[in-house]
Amino acid sequence: MPITSVFSHNYLREQRLRFIRTHRDAFDVPYSFLLPLYEEAVFKIEGSCGVEPSCNVEGDRLFAGDFQVANYGHTWPRSLIDAASFLDKIERRIDVKINRNLLERFSALYIGSSKIENNTIGIDLRPTLQDSVIKIYMHIHPGQSNEDLVMTALALDGAIYSAELTQVLLRDVVVIGFNLFLDGRSNIEIWAGSAGQKHNHQGNLGRDLTAYIRKYYSHKVNYMFNVSDFSAVSFSKQKIDPLFHFHFFDIKDILKYFAFNSLGDKIYDFCQSQDCITYTGVSARAQELESNRLNNYSFFYNQSDTCQTDLDILRLPMMF
Repeated sequence: MPITSVFSHNYLREQRLRFIRTHRDAFDVPYSFLLPLYEEAVFKIEGSCGVEPSCNVEGDRLFAGDFQVANYGHTWPRSLIDAASFLDKIERRIDVKINRNLLERFSALYIGSSKIENNTIGIDLRPTLQDSVIKIYMHIHPGQSNEDLVMTALALDGAIYSAELTQVLLRDVVVIGFNLFLDGRSNIEIWAGSAGQKHNHQGNLGRDLTAYIRKYYSHKVNYMFNVSDFSAVSFSKQKIDPLFHFHFFDIKDILKYFAFNSLGDKIYDFCQSQDCITYTGVSARAQELESNRLNNYSFFYNQSDTCQTDLDILRLPMMF
């Protein structure tokens, strides 16, 4: 029996809003005109979803208005329609400029593709409007031949990587993300992913990425790849250094491998008290991971609106 047949649609929708509002209240997320529009968009999504709030920490500063929501399972291209409707409403503001060119050109080519599972609808609110961003991240079906999607994304964005890294992205892509800033800037991120070594490899996904990390990164980074339940690395021509994302099904595992500043301790304590969590995780750059205590990082957690956290399909990271 499908999960959604057990719960009413309204219950699932209200759950998502509860997750978002609880996070907002806990971390005093400042009001933005985007928040009611975002909650409206999240409420309208059909089916079961994961809600993924993030706390972005830069020293003693916390930016907690970061949310991603996506369906579980295959909902593309319906999920893109939901995202487009959200963008339409934002663009009615005269002080907002969104450049959809990259997103629309890519989507037009792959609107009927079975290689795309779904996409997120996300926001990352910052103190200034021009630094706030809408995130539309497409989850790529693992185990297929996804080279055409990656090559198209690279060509559209104008990103140039070494032949070796390009091969990693071609083989192990899990996300192609579109960042749409409210001042008209836009860019593309490509994420490569791998299951932790304790889970062994499912097919060939992650083999090239793991070999690349082993060759070019420190013992600490490789160790985190081994002990996490799922790891991903996001690459963008706008970022000098890639960002590492480590996922854990058990939140208690995080304190085995990371020490945080006081903000991180507060975030961890909050997450421990929440229900319906499917996984938690930490994002940081390689240099930051070498520190004894993290000061610049993101702490994220995913909540299932059905609260069925023991089901395999829900325990996989959203970007898998």
